[in-house]
Amino acid sequence: MSNINAMIGWMSDQLGKVTYSMTNRLGPDSYDCSSAVYNALIAGGFLRAGSMGNTETLFNDLERNGWQQVKPVNGNYPAKKGDIFIWGTRGQTLGAAGHTGIFVDDNDNIIHCNFGFDGITVNDHDYIWGYNGQPDITIYRFTGNVGGEPDPKPSTPKPIDPVPQDPDKRITMSGTFYPDRQLAVSADTNPDDTASPALDYYNAGMAIPYDSYIMANGYAWVSYVDYGGTRRYVAVGPDDGRIDTTWGRGFFN
Repeated sequence: MSNINAMIGWMSDQLGKVTYSMTNRLGPDSYDCSSAVYNALIAGGFLRAGSMGNTETLFNDLERNGWQQVKPVNGNYPAKKGDIFIWGTRGQTLGAAGHTGIFVDDNDNIIHCNFGFDGITVNDHDYIWGYNGQPDITIYRFTGNVGGEPDPKPSTPKPIDPVPQDPDKRITMSGTFYPDRQLAVSADTNPDDTASPALDYYNAGMAIPYDSYIMANGYAWVSYVDYGGTRRYVAVGPDDGRIDTTWGRGFFN
Protein backbone atom coordinates (compact mmCIF):
# COMPACT_ATOMS: atom_id res chain seq x y z
CA MET A 1 0.00 0.00 0.00
CA SER A 2 1.34 3.42 -0.95
CA ASN A 3 2.21 5.62 2.02
CA ILE A 4 3.31 9.27 1.91
CA ASN A 5 4.57 9.16 5.51
CA ALA A 6 6.75 6.13 4.78
CA MET A 7 8.18 7.90 1.74
CA ILE A 8 9.07 11.00 3.74
CA GLY A 9 10.20 8.79 6.62
CA TRP A 10 12.90 7.20 4.47
CA MET A 11 14.31 10.62 3.67
CA SER A 12 14.07 11.75 7.30
CA ASP A 13 15.92 8.67 8.49
CA GLN A 14 18.92 9.72 6.38
CA LEU A 15 19.19 13.24 7.84
CA GLY A 16 22.78 13.87 8.95
CA LYS A 17 23.81 10.32 8.03
CA VAL A 18 24.63 10.46 4.31
CA THR A 19 26.58 12.68 1.93
CA TYR A 20 25.82 13.89 -1.57
CA SER A 21 27.49 12.21 -4.53
CA MET A 22 26.59 11.90 -8.20
CA THR A 23 29.24 9.20 -8.58
CA ASN A 24 28.40 6.99 -5.59
CA ARG A 25 24.67 7.64 -5.74
CA LEU A 26 23.23 4.26 -4.82
CA GLY A 27 23.88 4.33 -1.07
CA PRO A 28 24.03 3.44 1.65
CA ASP A 29 26.44 6.23 2.57
CA SER A 30 25.77 8.69 -0.26
CA TYR A 31 23.05 9.56 -2.74
CA ASP A 32 22.24 12.25 -5.25
CA CYS A 33 18.90 14.06 -5.46
CA SER A 34 17.14 11.61 -7.76
CA SER A 35 18.45 8.37 -6.26
CA ALA A 36 17.27 9.57 -2.83
CA VAL A 37 13.78 10.31 -4.20
CA TYR A 38 13.66 6.94 -5.97
CA ASN A 39 14.57 5.15 -2.75
CA ALA A 40 11.91 7.14 -0.89
CA LEU A 41 9.29 6.24 -3.51
CA ILE A 42 10.21 2.57 -3.16
CA ALA A 43 10.00 2.79 0.64
CA GLY A 44 6.57 4.37 0.31
CA GLY A 45 5.35 1.62 -2.00
CA PHE A 46 4.96 3.86 -5.04
CA LEU A 47 7.61 2.05 -7.10
CA ARG A 48 8.71 -1.55 -7.22
CA ALA A 49 11.85 -2.48 -5.28
CA GLY A 50 14.89 -2.29 -7.53
CA SER A 51 13.58 0.62 -9.58
CA MET A 52 16.18 3.30 -10.11
CA GLY A 53 16.43 6.17 -12.52
CA ASN A 54 17.46 9.80 -12.62
CA THR A 55 15.86 13.22 -12.64
CA GLU A 56 14.91 12.89 -16.30
CA THR A 57 13.28 9.46 -16.03
CA LEU A 58 11.40 10.56 -12.90
CA PHE A 59 8.83 12.46 -14.97
CA ASN A 60 7.65 9.32 -16.76
CA ASP A 61 7.97 7.02 -13.76
CA LEU A 62 5.74 9.27 -11.66
CA GLU A 63 3.15 9.71 -14.40
CA ARG A 64 2.95 5.96 -15.00
CA ASN A 65 2.33 5.27 -11.34
CA GLY A 66 -0.54 7.48 -10.25
CA TRP A 67 1.13 10.89 -9.95
CA GLN A 68 -0.25 13.94 -11.71
CA GLN A 69 1.12 17.42 -12.24
CA VAL A 70 -0.05 20.13 -9.88
CA LYS A 71 -1.25 23.13 -11.87
CA PRO A 72 -0.31 26.64 -10.75
CA VAL A 73 -2.97 28.94 -9.30
CA ASN A 74 -2.43 32.61 -10.11
CA GLY A 75 1.20 31.80 -10.85
CA ASN A 76 1.79 29.92 -7.60
CA TYR A 77 1.93 26.17 -7.00
CA PRO A 78 -0.25 25.06 -4.05
CA ALA A 79 2.20 22.40 -2.87
CA LYS A 80 1.21 19.96 -0.15
CA LYS A 81 2.97 17.41 2.02
CA GLY A 82 4.14 14.49 -0.11
CA ASP A 83 4.30 16.39 -3.39
CA ILE A 84 7.46 15.82 -5.44
CA PHE A 85 9.14 18.67 -7.28
CA ILE A 86 11.48 18.51 -10.25
CA TRP A 87 13.51 21.55 -11.24
CA GLY A 88 14.59 21.98 -14.84
CA THR A 89 13.12 21.72 -18.31
CA ARG A 90 11.80 18.26 -19.12
CA GLY A 91 14.17 16.56 -21.53
CA GLN A 92 17.14 18.56 -20.23
CA THR A 93 17.44 17.65 -16.54
CA LEU A 94 20.20 15.04 -16.58
CA GLY A 95 23.25 15.54 -14.37
CA ALA A 96 23.50 18.90 -12.64
CA ALA A 97 20.84 20.41 -14.94
CA GLY A 98 17.99 19.18 -12.74
CA HIS A 99 17.07 18.72 -9.09
CA THR A 100 14.30 16.94 -7.19
CA GLY A 101 12.95 16.47 -3.68
CA ILE A 102 9.79 16.09 -1.58
CA PHE A 103 7.59 18.61 0.25
CA VAL A 104 7.45 17.63 3.92
CA ASP A 105 4.53 19.88 4.90
CA ASP A 106 1.97 22.31 3.51
CA ASN A 107 4.24 25.29 4.20
CA ASP A 108 6.71 24.89 1.34
CA ASN A 109 9.41 23.08 3.31
CA ILE A 110 11.23 20.38 1.34
CA ILE A 111 13.50 17.45 2.12
CA HIS A 112 16.10 16.77 -0.53
CA CYS A 113 19.58 15.39 -1.10
CA ASN A 114 21.68 18.31 -2.28
CA PHE A 115 25.20 19.42 -3.07
CA GLY A 116 24.95 22.71 -1.16
CA PHE A 117 24.61 21.06 2.26
CA ASP A 118 26.36 17.82 1.20
CA GLY A 119 23.56 15.50 2.18
CA ILE A 120 19.85 15.29 2.94
CA THR A 121 18.41 18.41 4.55
CA VAL A 122 15.11 20.20 5.14
CA ASN A 123 14.91 23.69 3.66
CA ASP A 124 12.42 26.34 2.63
CA HIS A 125 11.68 25.56 -1.00
CA ASP A 126 11.21 29.12 -2.22
CA TYR A 127 14.45 30.28 -0.63
CA ILE A 128 16.50 27.46 -2.17
CA TRP A 129 14.65 27.76 -5.48
CA GLY A 130 15.36 31.49 -5.65
CA TYR A 131 18.99 31.00 -4.65
CA ASN A 132 19.34 28.63 -7.63
CA GLY A 133 17.94 31.11 -10.12
CA GLN A 134 14.26 30.03 -10.06
CA PRO A 135 14.55 27.20 -12.62
CA ASP A 136 11.51 25.72 -14.35
CA ILE A 137 9.55 23.63 -11.90
CA THR A 138 7.16 20.68 -12.17
CA ILE A 139 5.29 19.44 -9.11
CA TYR A 140 3.64 16.02 -8.90
CA ARG A 141 1.00 14.79 -6.46
CA PHE A 142 -0.11 11.19 -5.92
CA THR A 143 -3.75 10.91 -6.96
CA GLY A 144 -4.30 7.17 -7.10
CA ASN A 145 -4.15 4.24 -9.43
CA VAL A 146 -3.94 6.29 -12.65
CA GLY A 147 -1.13 4.38 -14.28
CA GLY A 148 -1.79 1.15 -12.42
CA GLU A 149 0.17 0.11 -9.35
CA PRO A 150 1.84 -3.30 -9.43
CA ASP A 151 -0.50 -6.18 -8.67
CA PRO A 152 0.62 -7.71 -5.35
CA LYS A 153 0.41 -11.15 -7.01
CA PRO A 154 1.17 -10.58 -10.69
CA SER A 155 1.54 -13.56 -12.96
CA THR A 156 4.27 -11.70 -14.82
CA PRO A 157 6.23 -8.90 -13.11
CA LYS A 158 5.48 -5.53 -14.63
CA PRO A 159 8.62 -3.40 -14.96
CA ILE A 160 8.54 0.13 -13.60
CA ASP A 161 11.80 1.29 -15.14
CA PRO A 162 11.76 2.42 -18.78
CA VAL A 163 10.83 -0.53 -20.99
CA PRO A 164 11.95 -1.42 -24.48
CA GLN A 165 9.93 0.49 -27.05
CA ASP A 166 11.37 -0.81 -30.31
CA PRO A 167 12.42 -4.07 -31.97
CA ASP A 168 16.10 -3.33 -31.32
CA LYS A 169 15.34 -3.01 -27.57
CA ARG A 170 16.05 0.69 -27.34
CA ILE A 171 14.76 2.35 -24.16
CA THR A 172 13.11 5.73 -24.54
CA MET A 173 14.94 8.49 -22.64
CA SER A 174 15.77 11.98 -23.87
CA GLY A 175 18.95 13.80 -22.99
CA THR A 176 22.15 15.37 -24.23
CA PHE A 177 25.54 13.70 -23.91
CA TYR A 178 28.79 15.67 -23.89
CA PRO A 179 31.78 13.42 -24.69
CA ASP A 180 35.21 13.93 -23.15
CA ARG A 181 36.88 12.32 -26.18
CA GLN A 182 36.20 11.64 -29.84
CA LEU A 183 33.29 9.21 -30.31
CA ALA A 184 32.20 7.49 -33.51
CA VAL A 185 28.73 7.56 -35.01
CA SER A 186 27.49 4.12 -36.11
CA ALA A 187 24.59 2.69 -38.07
CA ASP A 188 24.17 -0.13 -35.54
CA THR A 189 25.40 -1.33 -32.14
CA ASN A 190 28.03 -3.76 -33.31
CA PRO A 191 31.47 -2.21 -32.59
CA ASP A 192 33.25 -4.98 -34.48
CA ASP A 193 31.13 -4.83 -37.62
CA THR A 194 33.64 -4.02 -40.35
CA ALA A 195 30.78 -3.68 -42.80
CA SER A 196 29.51 -0.72 -40.76
CA PRO A 197 32.46 1.65 -40.27
CA ALA A 198 32.24 4.97 -38.44
CA LEU A 199 29.93 7.33 -40.31
CA ASP A 200 31.11 10.46 -38.54
CA TYR A 201 32.62 11.60 -35.26
CA TYR A 202 31.71 13.79 -32.30
CA ASN A 203 34.66 15.59 -30.74
CA ALA A 204 35.10 16.29 -27.02
CA GLY A 205 32.59 18.82 -25.72
CA MET A 206 30.16 18.56 -28.62
CA ALA A 207 26.48 18.04 -27.78
CA ILE A 208 24.87 14.71 -28.73
CA PRO A 209 21.08 15.02 -28.27
CA TYR A 210 19.48 11.57 -28.01
CA ASP A 211 15.99 10.14 -27.69
CA SER A 212 16.81 6.65 -26.41
CA TYR A 213 19.56 4.31 -25.30
CA ILE A 214 20.45 0.64 -25.47
CA MET A 215 22.89 -1.70 -23.74
CA ALA A 216 24.42 -3.96 -26.39
CA ASN A 217 27.64 -5.82 -27.14
CA GLY A 218 29.36 -4.64 -23.98
CA TYR A 219 28.64 -0.93 -24.39
CA ALA A 220 26.05 1.70 -23.48
CA TRP A 221 24.80 3.43 -26.63
CA VAL A 222 22.77 6.59 -27.04
CA SER A 223 20.63 6.80 -30.16
CA TYR A 224 18.97 9.50 -32.24
CA VAL A 225 17.51 10.09 -35.68
CA ASP A 226 19.70 12.27 -37.91
CA TYR A 227 18.51 15.01 -40.23
CA GLY A 228 18.08 12.49 -43.00
CA GLY A 229 15.65 10.45 -40.92
CA THR A 230 18.10 7.59 -40.26
CA ARG A 231 18.70 6.20 -36.79
CA ARG A 232 22.26 6.46 -35.50
CA TYR A 233 24.11 5.10 -32.46
CA VAL A 234 27.03 6.37 -30.39
CA ALA A 235 28.76 4.24 -27.76
CA VAL A 236 29.19 6.41 -24.65
CA GLY A 237 30.83 3.94 -22.26
CA PRO A 238 31.13 0.33 -21.14
CA ASP A 239 28.09 -1.66 -20.06
CA ASP A 240 29.48 -2.27 -16.57
CA GLY A 241 26.56 -1.23 -14.38
CA ARG A 242 28.34 1.95 -13.27
CA ILE A 243 27.58 5.62 -13.87
CA ASP A 244 31.10 6.97 -13.39
CA THR A 245 32.80 5.25 -16.31
CA THR A 246 31.01 6.89 -19.24
CA TRP A 247 33.13 8.82 -21.73
CA GLY A 248 31.64 12.16 -20.81
CA ARG A 249 28.55 13.46 -19.04
CA GLY A 250 24.83 13.42 -19.67
CA PHE A 251 23.96 9.72 -19.43
CA PHE A 252 22.80 8.62 -15.93
CA ASN A 253 25.61 10.68 -14.40
